[in-house]
Amino acid sequence: MADILIKNGLLVTMDGRRRVVRDGAVAIEGNKIVAVGKTEKLVREFRAGKVIDARHKAVLPGFVNVHTHLPSLFVRGAYGVVTEGLYQILFPVKEFLKPEYVYTFGLASCVEALAAGSTCVMETYNYISHFVRAAEEMGLRAVLGEQIPEANFSKVKDGVYEYLPDQGEKALKRGVELVRRFEGEAGGRIRAVLAPLAPDMCSTQLLLRVKEAAEKHKVGMTTHLAQSERELAQVRRLYGKTPAEYLRDLGYLTPKLSCAHCIHLTEEDMAIMKRSGASILHCPRPYLLSGETAPLLRWLDKGIPVGLGTDNVYHSMFETMRSALYAARLRTETLKEPFPSKRPTAMELLELATIRGAEVLGMQDEIGSLELGKKADLIIVDLIGPHITPTIDPISSLVLYGQDSDIGTVIVDGRVLKEGGKILARQWREILRDAQDLADSIWSSYWGAHPDMRRMWKSYVAPSP
Repeated sequence: MADILIKNGLLVTMDGRRRVVRDGAVAIEGNKIVAVGKTEKLVREFRAGKVIDARHKAVLPGFVNVHTHLPSLFVRGAYGVVTEGLYQILFPVKEFLKPEYVYTFGLASCVEALAAGSTCVMETYNYISHFVRAAEEMGLRAVLGEQIPEANFSKVKDGVYEYLPDQGEKALKRGVELVRRFEGEAGGRIRAVLAPLAPDMCSTQLLLRVKEAAEKHKVGMTTHLAQSERELAQVRRLYGKTPAEYLRDLGYLTPKLSCAHCIHLTEEDMAIMKRSGASILHCPRPYLLSGETAPLLRWLDKGIPVGLGTDNVYHSMFETMRSALYAARLRTETLKEPFPSKRPTAMELLELATIRGAEVLGMQDEIGSLELGKKADLIIVDLIGPHITPTIDPISSLVLYGQDSDIGTVIVDGRVLKEGGKILARQWREILRDAQDLADSIWSSYWGAHPDMRRMWKSYVAPSP
C-alpha cells in the first residue's frame, strides 16, 4: 500500500547512474519514496490512496535552491534595475524592515519558491525566526540562517565601513537562538545554520565568535565571499589578503562552510577552496544583470562543490539554469576560456539544481534524487507545450525552454503543495496583495528619508533623454 503513486511518467532520477526511466513510476508512503521503477511493475505492487497520472510529463526531484533571500522580494523593481543594487539599494533599505514584516514577505516568497519547483531552499536573512513560521505553514523544506552583519548598512552604500559591535552581537544572539529553537523542527524539515554576512561586513572578532558558536552547536555556516570589488578592497585594506585567504587563515574554510557568489576568486583562491572542501553557491542571474559572469566551468573542473541559487532575483530555477549556461558560454567565447562550447550540459545543469545542491547542503542522503528511502520531494513537469513539443530530447528541452508554469505538481515531504498548477496551502492572491501593500509602505518611508536614492533609482527606471 502506498499513499501516493505517480505513474506513466518520464523519470529523471538524478541517482548515481543518472537513470532516465521512460513510462516510470514512483511510490510514496508517508514522507518517503518507497519504490522507483517501471509503471507496469509498480502498479502491480502498490495500491495507493492517491494516483497521479504523469503521462506526457517528466518527474524530477524537487529543485534544491542553495542560496536565497526570499523575504527580500519587496526590492523588485529596484534591485536588478540599479546596477550596484547590493550596496545602494539592498543593504540600506533594511533600515525600514521590521521583524514582523519577514513573516508577510516570507509567506509570499514561499508561494513563489514552491510555484517554481524549489522544494528545499537555504535561506539567510534578517529576523529569520519570523520566516520559520511561514516555511512551516507553507510546507517548504528549508535550511535557515540569521544574517549576522556588523557594518552599518546605511553607510556602506557611501563606501564607509563603520562597524557596530552591538548590532553584530544582537544578530549573533538571534542566530544562536534560531539554531537552538528550530534546528530539526517540523519533523526535520527545518534546519539551521549560522550566517555571518560577509568578510567585509563583520569584524574578525565577530567572525571568530560565530565560528565558535557553530562548532559548539554542531551546525554548518554559510556566508557571502568575493561577491564584489568593494568587499575585496575593504578586506585587502584591513588585512592585506583576499577574502578567501582571510577566511582560510581564520580557520573558516572547511566542508562545513558554503560561500555564495565567489565571483572574484583568484586562481590561488580557487585552489584554496578546493583544498578546503568549502562549497560555492552559484547565483548567475543577479551578476548577469550587472554584466558580470562567474567561472563556473573552472570551479567544476577543479572539483569544487557547487550548487545553484537564485539570490535576490525572481526565484526560478529554470531561469537560473539557463543563466548559468549563458554565462558559461559567454566566458568560453569572449574570454577564450579553454572549455568546449557544449559545456555545461543539460544534465550538468540539472545536477547543479538538484543532487549537487543537496550535496552542498550535506543532505544528499535525504533529497536531490528519486531513490528508495529518500524524502518524497519531487516535481512533475508538463512536456506538452509549444515551447517544448516536439523535441528530440525532452531533458535538454526542459533546461533550455522549461517554464515555471509547466510545473503542475510539487510534493514536499510527501505532501502535495501544488496541483493542477495551483498552490494549495493558502489563498496565494491574498498573500501577494498583503506583501504588495507592505512593500509600498517600506518604499514610501525609504524614499521619504532618502530622496537622493529615489532620484538615483529613477535615473535607471526612466533616464532623461
